[in-house]
Amino acid sequence: MRGAAWAWTVAVFVLLWMPPPPPPEIIWWWWDKLVHLGLMAAFAGLWTWAGVRGARLWPLGVLVGAVTELGQGLLPWRHASWDDFGFDVLGVGLGWLVARWLWPPRVGSRPRWW
Repeated sequence: MRGAAWAWTVAVFVLLWMPPPPPPEIIWWWWDKLVHLGLMAAFAGLWTWAGVRGARLWPLGVLVGAVTELGQGLLPWRHASWDDFGFDVLGVGLGWLVARWLWPPRVGSRPRWW
């Protein structure tokens, strides 16, 4: 699972730093926030399932969110946003909660979806 978590971490940076695709004809103001929330929720879920505890995951998620936003601020085709950073942090919390609910931390436990 650590391999998947590392791969997703790299994907988060690539997706948030590459030039954005042209926006769809109908776009909602919250679409960008939903993308940040979803990317970081998947990030936190994968790292939780890989065995990283919440006390280490939280600072790691905040750091990844901060670095992606700082990087976006340095790229001419992107812009940094405190709102996006906030949704990154919310995504980390949401992903951790969902991962813990689906796979409680007990010895020999199996995911609830099995």
